[in-house]
Amino acid sequence: MSGRQAGHSGASDPRGAGFMRFAAVFAGGTMISRITGLARDIIFTATVPSQALGGFLFAFSLPNMLRDMLGEGASNAAVVPVLSERRVNAGEEGYRRALEAILGAMLAVFIAITAAGILLMPLAPRLLNALTFFTGRALPQQEEELRHLVRVMQWTFPYFIMICMAAIMMGPLFIRGRYAVASWSPSLLNLAFIAACMLFMGRFHHPAWALVAGLWVGGMLQLAAMWWDLARSHGPVIPRPALRDPAFRKVLALLVPVVIGQSAGEVNKLVDRFFAMSLGEDKVLALYLSNRLVQLPLAMFGVAVSVALLPELSRLNAIGRRDDVRRLLMKGFSQTLFLICPAMCVLIALREPLVRLLFERGAFSEETTRLSSDALFYASLGLVSFAWLRMATQGFYADHDTRTPVILGAGSMMLNIALNMILVRPMGYLGLALSTSICYTVNFALLYLFLWKRYGPLASPAWVIRISGITAASIAAAVCGWLVWRLWSAEVTLPGFLPHAAGTLLALAAAAVTYLAACLALGLPDFREFLAGLRRTPRPDAG
Repeated sequence: MSGRQAGHSGASDPRGAGFMRFAAVFAGGTMISRITGLARDIIFTATVPSQALGGFLFAFSLPNMLRDMLGEGASNAAVVPVLSERRVNAGEEGYRRALEAILGAMLAVFIAITAAGILLMPLAPRLLNALTFFTGRALPQQEEELRHLVRVMQWTFPYFIMICMAAIMMGPLFIRGRYAVASWSPSLLNLAFIAACMLFMGRFHHPAWALVAGLWVGGMLQLAAMWWDLARSHGPVIPRPALRDPAFRKVLALLVPVVIGQSAGEVNKLVDRFFAMSLGEDKVLALYLSNRLVQLPLAMFGVAVSVALLPELSRLNAIGRRDDVRRLLMKGFSQTLFLICPAMCVLIALREPLVRLLFERGAFSEETTRLSSDALFYASLGLVSFAWLRMATQGFYADHDTRTPVILGAGSMMLNIALNMILVRPMGYLGLALSTSICYTVNFALLYLFLWKRYGPLASPAWVIRISGITAASIAAAVCGWLVWRLWSAEVTLPGFLPHAAGTLLALAAAAVTYLAACLALGLPDFREFLAGLRRTPRPDAG
């Protein structure tokens, strides 16, 4: 390959400065999206009545599920390799033709899926009625409310076209080395939702329509931002729906297995939403907020460790050093537990004050706080399992095995549906949260056993002691935080937001100090290793 072609084959060497630039830019933009997302949820709960917000979140879950299945990760896994290959082998002209064909063909596919979704939405009430057999309760929604729900679902579905087209555009932008707009553009949707709540909430006969308006505006802004960046880097690009184009067919061939692999978790979420909706919109909201709080430490810590170790796991596998892979996996599990276990314990211990601090104001009542904090208890039980599940999956990906995680994920999906049917009658919506935690735990346990069989024993006496120490330190941190909160609540009886915020933040600070002190007292090396890992920079291969 010539130097010119090498330069065109990708925007950056993943082992060098280009990778660091990608990480820094994308991490910064993602952090902005996380912050605006939390602000959006806070304003949601303060300005939108729980019933209306729960109904909208249920309606939004369908296009959102398809977005997660076909969006950023899946689209890039399929689009980037095809376009990169075309750029090298066919030059810029062939690359542009392939890009226009892929954009046009995917647009046609997304429009067809959206049309089918809108036509199928009237079937949703029938499915909700069918679920009453398992809940043992009549639908809380009246017939007029169900008709309104169908209309909202039909108007939210076109967002799928906007966000998936924006996701497809990430591929060519990443090839050109442009990461910034792709990382912060999701913030536009959050800001549009916030503006809709602040400006339009009283202008519609039903609050859900203000959120639908915000969804449309945010989706169009995201798509416009990505299109603008694409035009800046590529010049005018006109999509042409060439369904027979070889580039599109290659993308489709790569996309289908990736979507199947990601579908298990998304279908689980959708099934949970349908069961929750059959119990009432307030249950949908409670499960949504508990999931958002659980996802926060996962997004900050759990994903980081698993993604960071994948390149090294792959390299060690490639040169046949299986024992080193085993040791690195054990270290990954330990580091993940060090970051996630205290978060899990603190979420369980301080679930009620945390929910109240973040959301209880305006339209968000004490009863909704109780519903959400109860759901957070059961959802938090699976936090470590989910983080370890991501870590275990990397062990298979590093060995070029995507089949095993997909098969076990499909089994987990079926288990989740079965547990929902079993637990929802005695436990109500809390059974849905517990079912999800159980499924994550079972899925991880099976992956761990398969990894043990593939790489050898993934445990040692020293590793077990290390894991036990982290668990003990996490429990101590949670107990200390809970005691501080109880003492503050007993001594400080002033009403209002500021005294409650001060007590909650003091309890969190006490838990953090206790955890670090316990880790140091037990001689656990994870804190030192984590700091060293943050300072370490990628080194070019010797070859």
